Amino acid sequence: MHPACGNKKVIENSLNDLNTRFVASPDEIRAHLAQAVGQANVEATMARVSGHLVAATKGVQTEQSLDDHEYVSRIDSVGRFQSILATVFQDVPGLQGYGDKNPIWLTTLVESAAHNVKSFFDRTRHDVVGGQPLWAALISELAKLPADGYLAPFPPGTPPTIQMPDDVKIALLADWGGDNPAARRVADVVRKQSPQIAIHLGDVYYGGTESECNTFLNLWPMPKPWKGSSYALNGNHEMYCGGQYYFQVILGAFQQPQSFFCLENKYWRLIGLDSAYNKGTLKPRSADDPVTAQWNWLIDLLKIKDAKANILLTHHQPVSAHRPEWLASEVLRAEVNEILNMEGVGKDSIFGWFFGHEHRCAVYDDAATSFNARLIGNGCIPHLVQTEKDSDEGCTPFKYCNRKPIAGDPNAAVSSFAKLHFEGYEVQIDYLDEDFCTLGAETWSQKTGRSDPRFPFQEYDAQQGESERSPAGV
Repeated sequence: MHPACGNKKVIENSLNDLNTRFVASPDEIRAHLAQAVGQANVEATMARVSGHLVAATKGVQTEQSLDDHEYVSRIDSVGRFQSILATVFQDVPGLQGYGDKNPIWLTTLVESAAHNVKSFFDRTRHDVVGGQPLWAALISELAKLPADGYLAPFPPGTPPTIQMPDDVKIALLADWGGDNPAARRVADVVRKQSPQIAIHLGDVYYGGTESECNTFLNLWPMPKPWKGSSYALNGNHEMYCGGQYYFQVILGAFQQPQSFFCLENKYWRLIGLDSAYNKGTLKPRSADDPVTAQWNWLIDLLKIKDAKANILLTHHQPVSAHRPEWLASEVLRAEVNEILNMEGVGKDSIFGWFFGHEHRCAVYDDAATSFNARLIGNGCIPHLVQTEKDSDEGCTPFKYCNRKPIAGDPNAAVSSFAKLHFEGYEVQIDYLDEDFCTLGAETWSQKTGRSDPRFPFQEYDAQQGESERSPAGV
């Protein structure tokens, strides 16, 4: 990620400038594309890149605010453009002081991009490696992306159930796949916890490109070898490139055969699911839909009659306190209700569910749901500090949300992750932030069930006035 790419005005002005160049200077565009893809493919590539730019421009102009502190688009064409812009900006010497890797923030060039992108692109042309104009570098990189609508093949088969110890520490990170200060600080805290297993619930920013997936691996907090200790779920941002690099690069490095998995011990079963391949849903759309294998596999797992309590892991949210996300999760909720009403499954087959997608942290009211719902999507993208006391009308009520600001910015909330320590019948859950503090903690008991009053969520975030923050335990 590059901080300049979190400025929505930079994105919009860059797109407008490139669209203008396609109209005003098509021969110049063709010449640069010929160098990138070869003369025989120029016209088709030119049409594809132009279509991508038009779609991204429409997307950035119409996308509503997601209450993120920085702009991270949920529209695939915009997300891919942010990826390319970040990649090219890393090669501009004049921008290397602007960013989180350097304590000296040089704002002049970025302010120029926000207000006059043509002047910015022209002024930067001689700074680019090899002397290539910045706008040409952007177009060349766009030409390398998969075509709009591309969908990588879904890995075939179903995974074997992996046995884990009865006493085991697991780190759950969601929406963590960004190369920014928060992601690196969260990774440092994860390492200090020394978990045996770490699981990412999806989203590699901005567009799940090959370079971004490699950066994800470079920052991953677990030591090698990764097989058996590291797992990753699919997110909507990985699917902006059709899931190709998530499947090839990340799952390849983790030696994870499918984008879904099951870990279990004597008392608990963790079921990781790919909710992103079919855009926030689980149920197959047709008889030949490749996600059919995952759907049937999940149903079979939930039909098992044993003493284990099932915890689901997905990228997308089944519930939300906020109206837009609540509406967006209607299909997933309906699918889960369908499964829970199937013969042989049982309405209490899901004990808990951790998920991301929303860049917030929330503990939902267990009395309002059929499973313990926990949102941990604030893995690295700071959201605006939440001020609401209640959920939106008709949405899921919550008991806790993250209102702790980052140091130096009262408007941006901290990033965090969840540490699950399984000890026999119980699992101790700590919500740890990038400052190495515990936002809150709770205990789930497989033996006594979801509603045991002895184990309420305990809040340690001083920003909410209940008690003093505590340093994170190891």
